[in-house]
Amino acid sequence: MRIVIAGAGEVGYSLATSLAPNHDVIVIEKDLSRFDRVSELDIVAINGNAANMKVLKNAGVEKADVFLAVTGDDEVNLLSGLAAKEVGAKRVIVRVENPEYVDRPIVKDHPLGYDVLICPQLSLAQEAARIIGIPGAIEVVTFSGGKVEMIELQVMEGSKADGKTVAELNLPPNVVIASIYRDGHIEIPRGDTVLRAGDRVAIVSKTEDVEMLKGIFGPPVTRRVTIFGAGTIGSYTAKILSKSMMSVKLIDSNIERCEALSSELDGVRIVCGDATDIEFLIDEEIGKSDAVLATTESDEKNLLISLLSKNLGAKIAIAKVEKREYVKLFEAVGVDVALNPRSVTYNEVSKLLRTMRIETLAEIEGTAVVEVVVRNMKLVGKALKDLPLPKGTIIGAIVRGDECIIPRGETRIEYEDRLLVFASWDEIEKVEEIFR
Repeated sequence: MRIVIAGAGEVGYSLATSLAPNHDVIVIEKDLSRFDRVSELDIVAINGNAANMKVLKNAGVEKADVFLAVTGDDEVNLLSGLAAKEVGAKRVIVRVENPEYVDRPIVKDHPLGYDVLICPQLSLAQEAARIIGIPGAIEVVTFSGGKVEMIELQVMEGSKADGKTVAELNLPPNVVIASIYRDGHIEIPRGDTVLRAGDRVAIVSKTEDVEMLKGIFGPPVTRRVTIFGAGTIGSYTAKILSKSMMSVKLIDSNIERCEALSSELDGVRIVCGDATDIEFLIDEEIGKSDAVLATTESDEKNLLISLLSKNLGAKIAIAKVEKREYVKLFEAVGVDVALNPRSVTYNEVSKLLRTMRIETLAEIEGTAVVEVVVRNMKLVGKALKDLPLPKGTIIGAIVRGDECIIPRGETRIEYEDRLLVFASWDEIEKVEEIFR
C-alpha cells in the first residue's frame, strides 16, 4: 500500500518504522530535527506543512491508499485530512487532542468525510474508567462487535485466585482464561495450572458475564476513587464514573478549573490542592482509596502521586504516561497500570491497516492479539494443531455463536468461528494471509 503520514512525532515515527518494511511510506514533517530523524528510515521524507496543498500533492496524496494525520496540531490534522480526502486518498485517519472536535473516543465515517477520527485523551479516559470498574483489570478490549470482551487482570496477593488452579476457580462456561503472562513469557494455562500473585491473565468472556469476575482476581468491588488532574482525561473519567455507585473525588491545583467543573460534574467531589503534598494527601484520606488515577500533565508527577498514594494505602494506582518508553518503567516500580494516549492512536491505525479477516487488534505485554473470522473454506473442519501458524503463535479462545470455547489442539474450526490469536507484531500479516 501507499501510505502518507503527516507528522513524524512519536506516533508518526513509530508508524513509519513498523510500516516501512512492507509498504511505500511517505512522511511529511515540518520540524527539521524530526525530519532528519525520520529521513534515516527506508521511507520518502518531505519537509513541509501537511496542511499546504502543494506539499500534499508533492507527497502524492491523490494516489494514497491511506492518509494518516498525526501531527501535534489538531487544525493541521483536520485540514490536511479534508484536503487528502478531497484530492483522492482512499482512507483518511485523523488524530485530534481537543475533545471539542469530537464527542466520543473514536468516530468512524465522520460526516465531514474522515474514515476514522481518534481522540486519544477520551479513549484513555474510557479505558481508565473500564479498568477501575473491574478491580484488578489492566486492560479491557471489546471483540465481536461488543459481544465478547478480553480483560487482562493481575492476580492480586490474597485474592481468591491466588494459589488456586484454573479448575478450582469454577469460572462460568463462557469465561475462558486464554493466556497467562508470567516471568516475561506468555503461556496457555491448563486446568491444573496454579495461579500466583503477580500473574497477568487474559480472560475472554461474554460481555454480560464480566461482572462475575469481580472479586476473583482483585478486590471485590471499587467504592472509592480519587482522580488527580482535572484536565480532559481526569474530568472525562470522573464524568463516566459519576454514573456508577462509586464515590469519586477529583483533585487539581488550579482553582479556576476546579470552580468551572464543580457545576459540570454532578456527584463528583472536587478538591483544590497540591497532589504532591504528603500532608494534603493524608488529610484527604487518599490511603483509603480503592483506586487512584494520576492524569496530570507531567509523567514524573504522575509517578510520584501514584507511589505516594500506594505508600499511604491506596489499593490500585493507575497513571497516564505520555512517553511510551516509560510504561514498563512505571509498572516495574509499583504503578499497577500505566496508560499511554499515543498507544491508542497507534493501535487503532494498525487495526485499520491490517485489513482482510482481522476484525480487532489489541496488545498484551508486547504481543498482538487479533480476532480473525474463519471464512476460508480450506480451513473449515481442520484441527487447530494442523493450522500452519507461525512459530510461537497461540490461539487463546474461540468464539462460536454465543459460546466462548477453550481451544485444544484437536478442536476443529467451523465457518464463521472467531479466533483470538496471540502473535508477535511482525507475524500479524502471516496470520492474516493464512485466513485470507
